Amino acid sequence: IGDPAEGGGSQRKMKPVTGLARGAGVRRGRRAGAGRVPGRTMAPPHASSSSSSSSNAAVVVPGDTVLVAGATGGVGQILTKKLVERGYVVRALSRSFSKSIELLGTHPNLTHVEADITRPETLVDGVRGCRAVCCTTGTTAFPTLRWLGKNDPDTNTWVGTRNLVDACREGKECGRFVFVSSAGVKRYDAGPPYSILNAFGVLVAKEKAETYLANSGMPYTIVRPGRLTDAPYTSYDLNTLMKGESGERREVNLSLEEELDGETSRAAVAESCVQSLVHAFMENETFSIESVLGEGPETSDEEWASRLRAMRM
Repeated sequence: IGDPAEGGGSQRKMKPVTGLARGAGVRRGRRAGAGRVPGRTMAPPHASSSSSSSSNAAVVVPGDTVLVAGATGGVGQILTKKLVERGYVVRALSRSFSKSIELLGTHPNLTHVEADITRPETLVDGVRGCRAVCCTTGTTAFPTLRWLGKNDPDTNTWVGTRNLVDACREGKECGRFVFVSSAGVKRYDAGPPYSILNAFGVLVAKEKAETYLANSGMPYTIVRPGRLTDAPYTSYDLNTLMKGESGERREVNLSLEEELDGETSRAAVAESCVQSLVHAFMENETFSIESVLGEGPETSDEEWASRLRAMRM
């Protein structure tokens, strides 16, 4: 299942900061963020897409503003850093402003946003002007202290995601909403292991969030990873306890069907989110992903496009 919840908690703060990791570079693409003034809100440029009739369904390009919800979780941390390195203007949304700075550092293209996805009024400013939103929030599958403060699966994963989708719809500026779901969302009533994982409703919550997003009318991509491996280890599961690693499993197996059971590297999940923003043809697609033996596409847009197109054939 995905990373622990990073969306619940205290009141929203939105403060621009400067530097992501000391010395980290930003690869400048077209319309990159060069010359941006920290602290100034700028309307994101809108790209056009020949593959869609909707003016809001454009490819998200470097220089556009992307919100990462759950930015201090395992996938969220990697995704935030990837987007900043590629030249996107990133808003890192989490429950804790100080924790976000501690884990993600500072950079001129990075703004830390403290908000609570279970409280829709705290999301308005965070999503305003965003060209895309990546939702990597989640909570533990079984009861833990993380469930305190409206952080159970139904409230965090279902209600929280619904609130974020609604905030984006009201803003009318989001051209792509990427949601990190989970393997097993269509198989939790077919016996173990997913019936066990869903004992307290986490997969039902993910499924409801998927359905709401798909019916929202907003351009979306849904990613369904298997059990997550590799650092940062932020979730409470066996792979975290064992420090599970993907090792030489750098290739990705992709499927439009909810049928994959293999483990998935957090880095691969994060990169699949980036690629879901890059390629216009991934609009309104839902796919499963697992890590398998091989060299893999790494961060190549062309290699990912080849695999994603093959998946859709």
